Amino acid sequence: MFSFLWLTLDLAAAAAVSGLTFLRYRRLHGRRLYKESLERALADGILTEDEARELKSVREQRDLTEAEVRMVALSLYRRALRDAVADSRITAEESDELAVLRTHLGLSDRDLRADASQLRRICLLSEIERQHLPLIDSPVALANGEQCHWVVQARLADRLVTPGRRTELRSVSFDLAANEPFSAEGERSDLTSSDQVLPTDLGVVVVTNRRTLFRGARRTVVVPHMKLGRLELYKDGIALQQSDPAQHNYLIVDDPELTAAVLLCAARIRRGELSGLTTRSA
Repeated sequence: MFSFLWLTLDLAAAAAVSGLTFLRYRRLHGRRLYKESLERALADGILTEDEARELKSVREQRDLTEAEVRMVALSLYRRALRDAVADSRITAEESDELAVLRTHLGLSDRDLRADASQLRRICLLSEIERQHLPLIDSPVALANGEQCHWVVQARLADRLVTPGRRTELRSVSFDLAANEPFSAEGERSDLTSSDQVLPTDLGVVVVTNRRTLFRGARRTVVVPHMKLGRLELYKDGIALQQSDPAQHNYLIVDDPELTAAVLLCAARIRRGELSGLTTRSA
């Protein structure tokens, strides 16, 4: 009698588990189908009325909840977000495409609150791409007419040179005299973990419209934009190379991509201004 009762209970439990598994699979399959339909509809950046009706039909047939639909929309948007910032460069076209995608997906600021810092970063990169630099308060005294564009915590580091040893440091390098756009794509070494770089001072980096300044506890380094020859971008920092006098300053900073983007833009704008003055004087 008892064995029969236990067997009945086991069968009921197994049936319940099987039913839950089937429902879970059905919902996952429904979300997958809706995601595929949504991707096809948005592939050309335009959501037509016919496509909107088709999406509604899929939602109703698969009995998807509003929360599930929003989950799918967020996953698509976040993938587009990751793709857009992969090279730490946001063109005007990419910025517009993301805005259109948010509208088509019906995502509000509340939906994207977990992505707020990433969205602010994207907006800033987009403005830098247009040569619109931020204006912020400087922690150090500036000359008349000098404006502060960026402040970031930093560690000044020295390069350790061993005779006969090849360098293992890899960076994305920018020629200040060239016009290639900023991009973080490429192989980049980590300065912090490298045995070829030794941090020597802690302080802040200030990027203005005229120069890049490191103010540390023991040292101060000033690199006028007109003397900067190359800018090197690493995983966790930047290096400033100037030829007069010959110097190579390594700086380990928070958010090296944004720091490099601001610095490169500010330096090129400054070069353009001074070049214009020289041409008019001639």
